[in-house]
Amino acid sequence: MMAFLPSVPPRGRSPFPAATLLACAALLALALAGCTSKLTAAHLVVKPWEDGGSLKIYAKFMHFDLLTQPHEGQFEVKGTAWPIKENLPLWADTVEDLTLAAYLCDEKGNVLVKAQKTYPTQAITPSGFAFDLLMKHPKDPSGGYFVAVGYSGMFTASKPPAAVSPGSGSIAGNYVFFASEKAALSK
Repeated sequence: MMAFLPSVPPRGRSPFPAATLLACAALLALALAGCTSKLTAAHLVVKPWEDGGSLKIYAKFMHFDLLTQPHEGQFEVKGTAWPIKENLPLWADTVEDLTLAAYLCDEKGNVLVKAQKTYPTQAITPSGFAFDLLMKHPKDPSGGYFVAVGYSGMFTASKPPAAVSPGSGSIAGNYVFFASEKAALSK
């Protein structure tokens, strides 16, 4: 006859090994550290906010013409973004999952508030991508407000190019070029 005994650790020993408890504590510390992270746009082009101001901002793969203005107690960033074709692969004629973002920052580039818009897959056209982003009014920073913009998107070919060259971005027959410049987490 077989007897089944419950698995009980010997007296004085925890049912959880010390390594497991240590790993759980480390994960908890990392999670709590992540809570103190801030969003920063200091690595992007950041320009002073001007009510009714007209700005041009050039990033690596996109450029932006925008207006900054107050709107019903909020901040409005309105304009057009265009891919910089010279910096993209020649075959890139479509963009998927394009997201444009505006960041209202303090003088150090710390993001106070952001707004973003995501576009459906579409051809890249000379008219660019219009956006109108509203951001809630945060508390007033000591050094005034600043604005930055960001983007991310997959630039693709509507049909495969005739010739393939090394480093062309070919992935299993699909041509994809991912570009992104957005605010990042910092401590």
